[in-house]
Amino acid sequence: MERAVIHIRSMSFGTFAEIEPLNPAFHARQQKLRVTVDTERVPRLAETAVMSELVGAFPGLARHQCRAGADQGAVPAKGTRILLIAGDSAANQAHVYEHVTLELLGAIDEASSRLSGVTCAYTDPPERNDVFVECRDQDDAALAAWIAAEVMNGVLAGEPAKPLYPDVLHCARLMHDEPTRAWTPRRLAARLTFPVKRAAAALAVLSHAKLIQTEDFSMNFSGEPHYRCIAAGARRKVREMSGGKD
Repeated sequence: MERAVIHIRSMSFGTFAEIEPLNPAFHARQQKLRVTVDTERVPRLAETAVMSELVGAFPGLARHQCRAGADQGAVPAKGTRILLIAGDSAANQAHVYEHVTLELLGAIDEASSRLSGVTCAYTDPPERNDVFVECRDQDDAALAAWIAAEVMNGVLAGEPAKPLYPDVLHCARLMHDEPTRAWTPRRLAARLTFPVKRAAAALAVLSHAKLIQTEDFSMNFSGEPHYRCIAAGARRKVREMSGGKD
């Protein structure tokens, strides 16, 4: 089964003051991350199933509240206050991606838990959306956005969200907080008190997303791969997408 559904086309940072009237919870002139994404026009997985998996893995999503969209006929997804529009899967997937990004960003940087976002759907092409998320730190926001895409694509491909994606978040947070240290599956498992196999699976997701990279050593007695570069990897991917410009 093809896994990628949420295709990130570009990322950029700015205040984007023109979109602030779309969400009354926005802080005036607050820096934002803009992610342009393509989504599915015909969903492969029902939105109720997607939301159930996501909320089961990240219970904080149930506390999110949408402040725009009700006037367009949007209704809350079951068990949440996240509004979805009937018959518009492309916009809904991007909107859920927005909330997952905010949830992960709040976990990476607790001071970011009070920040907001908004999703703007394109008329043409209809699968394209601009997702705006307030952020305090560009590295943190980029990291959250890349991991959120991995989470969404895994769930939309029918993969169970737990325990893999919460493990991914826990590993990312630890590596983000200690960026100069090289990490192995065994070392991460010991720090996070879960099995080595789970740590290895989480690292595989972060490696697939190119958020971490292996380090080569002239001598490696453990035989395990060593990884580092979490925030730096996220920021590097943004630079590459923008042609090397910050």
